[in-house]
Amino acid sequence: VVTGHVLAHGLYEPIEEDRFVGGDIYEVVESPYGTRVIIGDVQGKGLAAIGAGFAAIAAFREAAIREPTLTGVVEALEDAVVRHNVFSAQTGEAERFVTALVLGFDGSGRVEAVNCGHLPPRLLHDGRASAVTLHRTYVPLGLAGLSRESRATESFAFPPGATLLVVTDGVTEARDTAGAFYPLDERVGAWAGRGPSELLDALRVDLEDFSGGVRRDDIAALALSHAPVGGGGRSETTGEDALRV
Repeated sequence: VVTGHVLAHGLYEPIEEDRFVGGDIYEVVESPYGTRVIIGDVQGKGLAAIGAGFAAIAAFREAAIREPTLTGVVEALEDAVVRHNVFSAQTGEAERFVTALVLGFDGSGRVEAVNCGHLPPRLLHDGRASAVTLHRTYVPLGLAGLSRESRATESFAFPPGATLLVVTDGVTEARDTAGAFYPLDERVGAWAGRGPSELLDALRVDLEDFSGGVRRDDIAALALSHAPVGGGGRSETTGEDALRV
């Protein structure tokens, strides 16, 4: 996906045999207010999670273009998941929540973020990798009624030449044969000099080797870099790459 602000490469490996059915979501949308990005994880797996995922993605696609603020986008996502849960309760289905990281890029060299219970991004720059410190982590989407704290944005630096890696917990909670968790930060540090596409290729291969091919959860990741000069200005998302639910 190429927009006026970012070049996005995606990785999606569902636990289900059907590669379009899983509990992880991601999307990249260019808007009048910059490029908006979401990555998230719906509670549960398989078909039971697909409705909440579609509700969140559909709301994001609309709100990302309509809402001038990132908090407005997140409020629309919250409303969509709550409405879906009301309908689910009426039909006897379990209610779902969605952990999500929502990002905004405007070309300023800083990224806006609202973290709704999700993993923080990793920033790769100048041959080093580190977790981005987000000082506020809010409740997942669908659970705002349980908190008195209103969600707010914060920002962090995104220097030229940097790559931002965002993942779901299917990456960090992958296990080896001895039950140890995947050491994401250690691995990413060794790949800090690679481009976004090569970074995701290395991550996919290494996860497969580490887990011995045994996958316990859906895996999703986005590698985001600055758009090439003169190469942005529109979204080139395909149907396959735009939605992972």
